[in-house]
Amino acid sequence: MGRDKAWLPWAGVPMVSHVVATLTPVVDEVIVVSSTDLDLPPLDAEIVCDREPALGPLSGIREGLSVTRSDLAFVTATDAPYLTPAFVRSMLDHNGAAATIVDGHVQTLAAVYPRSSLDLVEEMIAAGRLRPVELLEKLHYQHVDSDELPDIRSVEGFNTPAEYLDAARRASEQPMAELEFFGRARMQMGLRGMSVPIGTLCEVLGCMAPSVDLFDGDSIAKQYLISLDGLDFVRNPAIPVGEGERIIVLDSSVGG
Repeated sequence: MGRDKAWLPWAGVPMVSHVVATLTPVVDEVIVVSSTDLDLPPLDAEIVCDREPALGPLSGIREGLSVTRSDLAFVTATDAPYLTPAFVRSMLDHNGAAATIVDGHVQTLAAVYPRSSLDLVEEMIAAGRLRPVELLEKLHYQHVDSDELPDIRSVEGFNTPAEYLDAARRASEQPMAELEFFGRARMQMGLRGMSVPIGTLCEVLGCMAPSVDLFDGDSIAKQYLISLDGLDFVRNPAIPVGEGERIIVLDSSVGG
């Protein structure tokens, strides 16, 4: 993806905020497992740091189960734009470990895990067995027929910029991002900014006049800095830029 999925805009808010808001009406507590490297927006949730994020989803499941006060935990990924309360409620109604299968794949990140499985998770991680599907199998999970579940699109996410951008374009009639110019870019463009269709950073910046020497081959020219919403500097032209996001183009000398 090239950037943190948690911050990708969806329905006017960061993706993680959208998912938390979806879960809040249907569960007793929302726990967000994050890493020390990721700053999150303000959330109405308990934030837990993943001690070993390199181990993958099973480590995150461990962290969540270790702090939950509930007997059952519905586990979802950050990129769950179509998740609905009805889907979550239906999964939890099975009162134990439960998952559905879509296109031949067990949906381990749209599944229910009992808090009592924490010791088993610890044992699996210690043994280097890191597949959540193996945990579900050891728990003799209930296979929930996808045809019986409401809103089965709740399991869908996106793993590439193209998948995210396609979803964002379908979700909004005319999704736009904002370009803002400073220094030589402003002088060459003759304006302070402009609205452009969402796309990859390369596509968004490609809406600028050709007279702005913004690219050096396939890379952003060294004389420019590109800021995403004034928070981070980015240089990967393949990252996705979503609806409402602001891309600031300024001289590299400004950033030291």
